[in-house]
Amino acid sequence: MNDIKKIENLIDDYATFADTRNAVSQLSLFTDNAKTVVFYPERPNEPQVIEGSKALLAGFSGLNQYEKTFHFIGQKKVSIEDDNKASAYVYTIAHHLKSDSKGHESLMIMYIRYNDILLKKNDSWYFLERDLHIDFIENRTIE
Repeated sequence: MNDIKKIENLIDDYATFADTRNAVSQLSLFTDNAKTVVFYPERPNEPQVIEGSKALLAGFSGLNQYEKTFHFIGQKKVSIEDDNKASAYVYTIAHHLKSDSKGHESLMIMYIRYNDILLKKNDSWYFLERDLHIDFIENRTIE
């Protein structure tokens, strides 16, 4: 399997592990010193930096508040920079289903662009940095 396909599989695995609530496997896709930088639409110049394994694992586990999630990956562009470094640009639509105490369901949809920096170790690719740009959020009531 070539490097571009390996990186595309890494990107797909991230979404699959998010939707199956497998935070430990999701964390295994990152280097030990990795970070995620989250840019929210209401404060794009004040990103949230999530750095280190413990913080990343807590962030991934935050999806447990939702009954279901569905991350749909759109177009992606992978660029190999050298034998051990690459970058990727990925579009994702992330659906988050939640119920309140009265049983009313709501759906939050995030329109996301990821800027990734990836490193290769022992013939496998890992996220070194994953910048998550939330372009906008749509909230719906489910009837």
